[in-house]
Formats: sequence, C-alpha cells, structure tokens
Amino acid sequence: MAEIELRHIDKHFGPVHVIRDVNLTIKDREFVVFLGPSGCGKTTTLRAIAGLEEIDSGEILLDGKPIQNLRAADRDIAFVFQNYALYPHFTVYENLAFPLRAVGTSAVEIDKTVRSVGGSLGISHLLKMRPSALSGGDMQRVAIGRALVRRPKALLLDEPIGSLDAKLRETMRVELKRLHYENGSTSIYVTHDQVEAMSLADRIVVMNEGILQQ
Repeated sequence: MAEIELRHIDKHFGPVHVIRDVNLTIKDREFVVFLGPSGCGKTTTLRAIAGLEEIDSGEILLDGKPIQNLRAADRDIAFVFQNYALYPHFTVYENLAFPLRAVGTSAVEIDKTVRSVGGSLGISHLLKMRPSALSGGDMQRVAIGRALVRRPKALLLDEPIGSLDAKLRETMRVELKRLHYENGSTSIYVTHDQVEAMSLADRIVVMNEGILQQ
C-alpha cells in the first residue's frame, strides 16, 4: 500500500513546541502505534500526516513523494476519529457509501464495496439502521468501515476504541488487527494504553513532550 516517512518534523502552537524534530519511517503494510501520555504530540503528529495540521518545517513523504503541501483530501489517507463522526441522518449503508459517492463511484461498485466491507466488519445486518440505534462498538465499526471503503494507502486511527468498555475494547483490538492483515493497509494508531499498544503493534513509537524517544 504505502511507506510513510517523516523527516525533521517540527510543529508549534504559539510558544508550545508540540513536535520536536521527529524522524520516522513506517514501512509498507506495517502497523505502528504511537504511545505516550496526553499532550505528548502523538495526535498532532497523526493529524500532520493526514493533512489536518500544517507543520512548521520538515517533510512528510508517502511512497517517496512529499505530501506536506497537499490538502488532506488529496493525500489518499483515511482518518478514524475517537468520536465516530457519523452522519446521524444517514443510515449505516449511506454512511459507508458517502466517501465513494463523493468521488463519483458508480452505484453498482458502491453497493458491492459497502456490502463487502459491511460483511468483513460484521455489520451487514445494521445497514438499514441509523447511528442513534447502534451501540458504541457498532458505531466504531461503521466509522472504521467508512475509512476502509476507499481502500486508502494509509489508515490513521486516533484512539478509536478509547470510549468503549473494557470487554468491547478487547474484542475490537482483535478485529482491528484482523482488518489490518486482510486489507494490507499501512496503519498508524494512537493510544496512551500500553496493553493496547502491545496487542496491536508491529512496532511501538514512544513519544513524550514532542520527542520521539524510542
């Protein structure tokens, strides 16, 4: 799918230096977890890769091509937020179909892809329902599915299961790892939970105070 490389990334919010000269290469199909306490710079780094934050200096490369000046929509990178961010007036089917409709995909291809992703996530029986009728775990599956339907080069996940209860988090960790292998996507996952990091990661990136420590 994609190799992501960060070269000397720096980012300030006013006087606060949130990312400090970060250098990292994430290999094609690798599952990397950014681990660290709140405010350590891991989410800001993730958002910078996605194009949701501008960096002050450095380069972000996707398959060897600089993307730091591209809009988020032009990077072929999908982002899964912690708060689901589903369209409440859409059904599950329509939520999954929306990214494909936005780029002019045919109705036949949309239907095929939505039903395939729905099947792999175990939410085929929910396609006609609206988000208000879903459990937290099911809403998170829909949010992940919406990111996967486009077959992005990279999948970025910002503490996507942090608001779920302990038992459901355990189940979702297994599902996320399975989906990673099935889809072959390059994945970056942010968490402050060490158990979660060790359960999911091919490699763990430890951050603190904006510095990549290990």
